[in-house]
Amino acid sequence: MLFNKVINQKQEMAQINDNSHKGSVLMMQALKKYNEGDFEGGDKDRELANKYFDMASLEMNSESGKITQLYGESRNFGIIYNVFEQNMDNLFETKEGKKIIKEGYELIKKDAILLEQFKIYNFFENACIIGDVKDFVNEALQAVRKFDKKDVVKSNEKFIDFIRKNKLNEYVEIPENIENLYEAIEYIVLNEKNLNNISSIMNAQKVISEHIEKHNKELLEGKNKTNFESFNKKVNDFQENVNENITDDEKKLLETFANANVSKKLVFENYKSEALSKINTAIDNSEEEDKGRWLEIYESVKSKKYSDNIGDNIVNCAEMIEICNTIDN
Repeated sequence: MLFNKVINQKQEMAQINDNSHKGSVLMMQALKKYNEGDFEGGDKDRELANKYFDMASLEMNSESGKITQLYGESRNFGIIYNVFEQNMDNLFETKEGKKIIKEGYELIKKDAILLEQFKIYNFFENACIIGDVKDFVNEALQAVRKFDKKDVVKSNEKFIDFIRKNKLNEYVEIPENIENLYEAIEYIVLNEKNLNNISSIMNAQKVISEHIEKHNKELLEGKNKTNFESFNKKVNDFQENVNENITDDEKKLLETFANANVSKKLVFENYKSEALSKINTAIDNSEEEDKGRWLEIYESVKSKKYSDNIGDNIVNCAEMIEICNTIDN
């Protein structure tokens, strides 16, 4: 029984790479030989199978293998976006976090494949219809744009790199039925219907149809909550949230950087000069035990340089404003 359980676990890994598949085949052969009384042949097959499993394990523990475990072989967009979405509550608590959210939306907006996937996943996850769901899904799937797998992986890995660069929590909990939905959508996006995959296409349609039926029922009962919304609505909601949580000084800063007639570099240097001046005053007026901390802040501000990235300049200037306000108060 335990041996069969190990075999089942190894067979699940067969979808990840060829080595695990070869190991599974050899292990099944070994079991068959054991049942037939060929213990020597079974041992040889089992030994070779374990070598393939060891190679598969090494692959799974590589960086690429870890990404595959988290996001699937094709780097499923639904899972990636879900990770991004579930990090937002924490990101909204800081200026840097809000900047990360904005950059995430900009990344989706600027990449045609990411944006189209957002629309497709959003459409099916939040579909609300009256009538025959199966007919609706069948018609809708005819309109879904197909993508080359390599292009999808390339774009989706840009999104994953963004998540990892900003150290977001990747180990979020996604319900199994939602993961199944994302996988079904991914299959539709990556595969043209043909005689060889009709069964798989029909299975994907079934998963999507069942989700929409459940979604509609929960909407009627007031229970449903999803991660996807209109892309424009998400961007607008983000902007409103930011506007509600910034000071008048920060609003003035944003307006200044948005003014095409103003030298952005001069604005940056003025904020830096004012901050350094006030920190010098704070150093002169502080107790001996506090001077070291103010000197560290002085060096930190002094080291800030004007950047070609306007977002970085805004964040740095906002920090300088906060330092000045702290000193004044």
